[in-house]
Amino acid sequence: MIQQEIGSVFIYEGTRYVIGEPIVGTKGSEYDGLIGTIFEIRDGEDKETENETPDLYCSFQAPVLPEEIERLEKIFSDLYREPKTIDDIILDWVIMAPEMVRPIQPR
Repeated sequence: MIQQEIGSVFIYEGTRYVIGEPIVGTKGSEYDGLIGTIFEIRDGEDKETENETPDLYCSFQAPVLPEEIERLEKIFSDLYREPKTIDDIILDWVIMAPEMVRPIQPR
């Protein structure tokens, strides 16, 4: 199953994920604290990963504060064991597991 339509709802383990609505990266993710949106959800035979969970395709906004940029660069430099700059980090086509993002609920 592939969901791409803006406003499409996918519920996984009691959490409601909506295509096009805001999300935030969780502490279990390299994208912790970054704001973004889900633009596609794949489950079952349509998944690209071998994870047991659905694949959430996300696009994140780049951080703007220098300390946030440095933190993200350090995370990815450590992960890849080579220096990474903000320009090296993929933000617009990221496959995430559901526990790696949290929907931002409107107030």
